Amino acid sequence: MLEAGVATRPARTTESAVRTDIQALRAVAVGAVVLYHVWPGRLTGGFVGVDVFFVISGFLITSHLLRRPPRGLGDLGQFWARRVRRLLPASYLVLLTTVAATLLLAPSTVWSATLREAGAAALYVENWSLAAQSVDYLGAEAAPTPVQHFWSLSVEEQFYLLWPVLLIGAAWIAHRRRGDLRRTAFVAISVLVVASFVWSVVALATSPASAYFVTPVRIWELGAGAVLAVTASLGWLRLPERLRAPTAWAGWIMIAVACVAYTKATPFPGPSALLPVLGCVLVIAAHARRTRFSPQVLGDLRGVQWLGDVSYSMYLWHWPIIVLVPVVVGHEPGFVERVGIVAAALLLAGLTKPLVEDRFRHGNGSPRRVLLVTLAVSVVAGGALVGSAHALDVRADDRVAQVRESVGTGTGCVGAAALDPANGCTADQPLLLSPADAKADKPTAYADGCWESPPFPTTTRCDYGTADAPVRVALIGNSHSGNLLPSLQELAGKHGWSLTTFVASRCPTTTTPLAIGSDESSQGCTDWADRVVDEIDGGNFDLVVTMQLTPYEALGAEGAESDALVEQGYEEYLGELSATGTPVLVVRDTPYPKHTIPSVPDCVAENLDAPEACDGAQGDWLPADPLYDAAVALDDPQVSTADLTPYVCQDGVCPAVEGGLVVYFDASHLTATYATTLTPYVEGPVLAALGSDAG
Repeated sequence: MLEAGVATRPARTTESAVRTDIQALRAVAVGAVVLYHVWPGRLTGGFVGVDVFFVISGFLITSHLLRRPPRGLGDLGQFWARRVRRLLPASYLVLLTTVAATLLLAPSTVWSATLREAGAAALYVENWSLAAQSVDYLGAEAAPTPVQHFWSLSVEEQFYLLWPVLLIGAAWIAHRRRGDLRRTAFVAISVLVVASFVWSVVALATSPASAYFVTPVRIWELGAGAVLAVTASLGWLRLPERLRAPTAWAGWIMIAVACVAYTKATPFPGPSALLPVLGCVLVIAAHARRTRFSPQVLGDLRGVQWLGDVSYSMYLWHWPIIVLVPVVVGHEPGFVERVGIVAAALLLAGLTKPLVEDRFRHGNGSPRRVLLVTLAVSVVAGGALVGSAHALDVRADDRVAQVRESVGTGTGCVGAAALDPANGCTADQPLLLSPADAKADKPTAYADGCWESPPFPTTTRCDYGTADAPVRVALIGNSHSGNLLPSLQELAGKHGWSLTTFVASRCPTTTTPLAIGSDESSQGCTDWADRVVDEIDGGNFDLVVTMQLTPYEALGAEGAESDALVEQGYEEYLGELSATGTPVLVVRDTPYPKHTIPSVPDCVAENLDAPEACDGAQGDWLPADPLYDAAVALDDPQVSTADLTPYVCQDGVCPAVEGGLVVYFDASHLTATYATTLTPYVEGPVLAALGSDAG
């Protein structure tokens, strides 16, 4: 994706020659990625196009470096300057255009995240930024920004920065030992590839969300192309002509199978990435010529070659258009609009290639000047964007703190109090917090890092309230249990209790393994829930409080069979908690707006004059709650229940804005300020479950 055409055979051709088989790979790779993003249900594994790009980049860059081995800082500067002229003008054009379009067209609720990630993209560390966020936002269901796709470009830029340095090191070792650079490089790269692949397997098992983005986990894919380049330069790869076409077909089939068979649930990258990576390696290694039965009969078609030629710009433009079009049209795009998205991306790519990529690529300027200007622009732009995002976040946090302090709990007609008939509230309150503020209004568990994440290898806990208090309360469950945290923190402060959380993104506490992504995550969730029981049993707690969202079916079951297994698992788990001698309070789950809208704050921001357009029918938003049903059916005096539905929904409608507050900070979780106004309605059931002496 990131390199221009390369010599067909390094020893006999110039750098300007183009390998049409690699151009075809580029075309298929970008086509797969775009189709996956535009029609995710049609090509479920199209994301592997990125892995194909990685292999291509590793092969081309290493081939180039072997032809012109860098021998010092001067050579390094020339190499990096060529990469800068080739890549950064188009990427910065798209980045600048996307930021401007977001500020002009998108609601203020997405400005902070977009500016922050654009800053990371300008510095080419977007992959690390997303890796850091992946743990924090698993439970928050954050919407993607229009610059999120820069993560893969960041991986490649980091590769370009470090790879020539590695080859200089290999050259130094070869010189010291009077060996051959290519053989030394082969050993060094092979060791790195194996180490990176092992790292990817381990990371996939321990932190799969962040593993998708980080460079050490991905470097083996670029390294696979690099190993192929070294092998070819050593003359070790000489396929007989009769095997070229079959080898190429085998590679193409492997890529196609991955595109069709893989889904979002496929553990990735790790071993699953071997299929598209090795498929790409086979296609490049085959270097099939255009014969009667060769895949290059199709690959050499003019349209395929053109798409491969504009693939870099196509990749840059397609994602911002996909993200911003729904904002402009006000609804999810239909078929015709999706076709228009692809057409617009093709048009912009076709213009950007000759007008920006080619023009700057062949520009003048010393390597030193190019690098210094690029460094200055990157640092200034990245710093300005990140600084602007931080300023927006600080202002939002300050406003949230001020409003939360001023409204108190259950005062006037603010938040949940507006739905309390005893308060006699009639007139609508003006918005006390903007939708952008609401998006930042999260329980402290997010900032404190309290969430355990898939595959749930440890048991994270956070402690609040009074240490060594006479009354100890535990909050357990998945991210919806966080809806109760602000109220319980208020009660702990009021009554002098201690409060401990055992919470995990996505993972309900049940004995029934649920289909949570991979089998490993499903088992890990069950194991985590078992460890929580042990913590409760040995923690001398006076009460366990829980609320759960259960959007998953039982592993290996569906329909009525799954429903029965899920409820049975909850009954068994509640029984285990009860057997510890600790009372349990089960609070019915809160609404789940994601059934109808992707983001409540975004919707409210787009409908400030009529926020009721973002309301949901109670029948649509309020999910089934097998945990609550299990608690009722259990008829255990140790297990009590509470239902807060009257304070989040009324007359069959669940409002997006109530009592001057946006109710949700995403499409699933209550804002911390609204959750705080639920305190008076949580206090009664909690005190009843604890006993009269707890207050």
